[in-house]
Amino acid sequence: MNRMERNVLPLKEVIYQELKNKILNLEYKPGQMISETEISDLLKVSRTPVREVFIRLSHEKLINIYPQKGTFVSLIDLSYVSESVFMRNLLENQIVREIMEKGAELPPEIRKNLRQQKEVVEEAGTVQEFLDLDNEYHRMIFKAADHAVSWDILSTTRIHYNRYRVLTMYLPEMLGKVYNEHCQLVELIRDRDTACYSILKRHHYSGLDHPKALKEKYPDYFL
Repeated sequence: MNRMERNVLPLKEVIYQELKNKILNLEYKPGQMISETEISDLLKVSRTPVREVFIRLSHEKLINIYPQKGTFVSLIDLSYVSESVFMRNLLENQIVREIMEKGAELPPEIRKNLRQQKEVVEEAGTVQEFLDLDNEYHRMIFKAADHAVSWDILSTTRIHYNRYRVLTMYLPEMLGKVYNEHCQLVELIRDRDTACYSILKRHHYSGLDHPKALKEKYPDYFL
C-alpha cells in the first residue's frame, strides 16, 4: 500500500460513514435518488472515492445502482425486518441466559443510561438521541456476557431493521414504552427472573405490530 492509498483510505471511510448514517437515520429517504456529483459537491471531495463508496453501499444493500438510470437509496424490505427481529431475539435471549446462569452483573453504567433515556422521553428529546442510548443499552447487556463483538456483528447486519425502527419510534408513546421495557428488563435480570424472556420477546417484536400503519403513512418507503 503506497502513501497515496493510505491517504485515500481514511477519506473513503469518512465518506462511507457519512452516507451510511444519513441512510440509516432516514436523512436520505428510501427510494431517494442520490448522485456521485451531488455527494462530491456536498462533501467537497472528488468523485472517485464517492464512486467506490457507492459500490460498497450497494453490496450492503443500502443503495441500488441502475446503469443509465441512476442510484437510489434502497427501499425497506419487511421480510428482512422480520428475519432481523427473529435473529435478534434468539441471540439476546441467549445472552441474557448466560448472564443469569453465570451470576454476572450488568455494568453500573446501565443505570446512568436509563436515566438519560428517561430525560429524552420526558423532555421531548430527539428520536436519534433515544436510539443512540438504546443501542448503547443493549451493547452493555451483550458486553456483560463477554459478547460485545456479537453485538457489533449483529449491528452491521440490520440495515432494513434499523431504518424500520426509526419509523416506529415516531409512533405515539413508543419511546416511553421502550424505556419502560428497558427498566423492567434490568430488574428482572438482576433478580434472575425468567420472566425477562417474555419481556425481551415483547420488546423485540412489538415494532412488527405496525407495518400496515407505517406503509400507509410512508407508502414510498417499502418494497
